[in-house]
Amino acid sequence: MKKKIILYDHQRLYLECMQYFLVCSDITKKYNLQGVDNFDDLHQYILEKDSVLILNIAPLNYAEVANQIEGFLKLNKTLKIIIHALHTEVKLIKKFFDKGIKGYLGNNASSKEFFEAINQVTDGNVYVNYDAKNALLNFICSVDDENSKKLSGSEDITAREKDVLLLICEGLRSKEIAEKLFISPHTVESHRRNMMLKFNLNSSSKLVKFAMENRLVEY
Repeated sequence: MKKKIILYDHQRLYLECMQYFLVCSDITKKYNLQGVDNFDDLHQYILEKDSVLILNIAPLNYAEVANQIEGFLKLNKTLKIIIHALHTEVKLIKKFFDKGIKGYLGNNASSKEFFEAINQVTDGNVYVNYDAKNALLNFICSVDDENSKKLSGSEDITAREKDVLLLICEGLRSKEIAEKLFISPHTVESHRRNMMLKFNLNSSSKLVKFAMENRLVEY
């Protein structure tokens, strides 16, 4: 019986291109393909034993994705998850692996690396593509210049804003943050807006990405 590869992307065109790309390879001899463009529907398709889930998380809140990974693996302990992301932020990569993913592909992953990730993960191994692996190595060896990670204005964040930002990055909603910090939801939203203005960002997901990439929060 064939195993299943589930592809997630919110853009149908990209999703159909990925499916066509795989159909043109020999991989369909071993796997059935399932395309999903609604993240909330994924739980319906991941229940088969040893399925492979390939997530393009570019448009998603990364902290929420990390929490969802735990939920997926509770539904199916044999599920193998490969993340495709637009960056190689080391702490985020580590967080995803801590949650249970088996493969990570950064923005510059090639088609060769894509297929290698599938083969390695289905064989029970862990796979990290070249760019992400280099980022991890540089981080471990302290090669990265910490100051180069910081953009203008990042030093202006207040202690309370940092408290709010940490909880935003953990995927909490404004009401939940307010309850944890004993402040009003309106105050939470005010801090969120102020940080977005400081860093010239226009969405909460971009704020989370900025915080991760510039190490404004610690886990």
